[in-house]
Amino acid sequence: MTEQTSDNATPSLVQIEDAHGVRTITINRPDAFNSLNKELRLALISAFRTAATDAAEAGSSVRAVVLRAAGRAFCSGQDLKEQLQDTKNKTGLEKVVEEYNPMIEALLDIPVPTIAAVQGPAAGAGWGIAMAADFRIMSSAASFKGAFTGVGLAADSGLSQSLVDTVGRARALQILLLDQKIGAEEALSLQLVQQVVDPEVLDDTVAAFAAGLASGPTASYKEMKALVKRASEINAAAAAEAEAQERLFHSEDHAEAVTAFVEKRKPNFAGK
Repeated sequence: MTEQTSDNATPSLVQIEDAHGVRTITINRPDAFNSLNKELRLALISAFRTAATDAAEAGSSVRAVVLRAAGRAFCSGQDLKEQLQDTKNKTGLEKVVEEYNPMIEALLDIPVPTIAAVQGPAAGAGWGIAMAADFRIMSSAASFKGAFTGVGLAADSGLSQSLVDTVGRARALQILLLDQKIGAEEALSLQLVQQVVDPEVLDDTVAAFAAGLASGPTASYKEMKALVKRASEINAAAAAEAEAQERLFHSEDHAEAVTAFVEKRKPNFAGK
């Protein structure tokens, strides 16, 4: 089945389908590389919260959740055309606290196993979304990229915490400060993903993995996820990220970077 997930969202922005114990949530803004505008952010929050509520019910048929995306990109992060308007209007920082953080928290709150099927590039908050899933299965054609320092911003969507948790402080700083692109094989070697497969078998591989989880000891999985979540400080990291974004949002470098992106030129950073 396909459902509209937000009263303010175009119905097709997020598609939801239930089958054989697996809920599949599809990000569906392919013409914009699944970049996150306000409507898509709200739709994802709603979809994740609904999945969490449905999966928490006793005897629920939702025993695993797959997050996938339509088109060539998994998610290219913030819609920079929207960001340009926010920068000009000196508005929009509330979206980090009111939309980005709740989006990641809602995904983390899903009590059953979650799997991100990364078929293409995941950048910025798109990478953060993928990292918030319990498992990531990646196409050999896909890649990760922070894409924050390039536009004069800091990490958001919990990435500063999830990346450090996975690769360690030194490597995380190298990746984020130098804005390094991480290909599929490197992602596997860094344990950023659990599996890399050829593009043509990604969907079948994810479906088989999700089916296995959906037929497993769901109550045990729920308790295990709750214990691991309790040990994580990602919510504190997300709050710190929001404060950093607030400081940087009004910087000259960020305004220049967003303008340069829209004008398709290299930004000239002034360091302020």
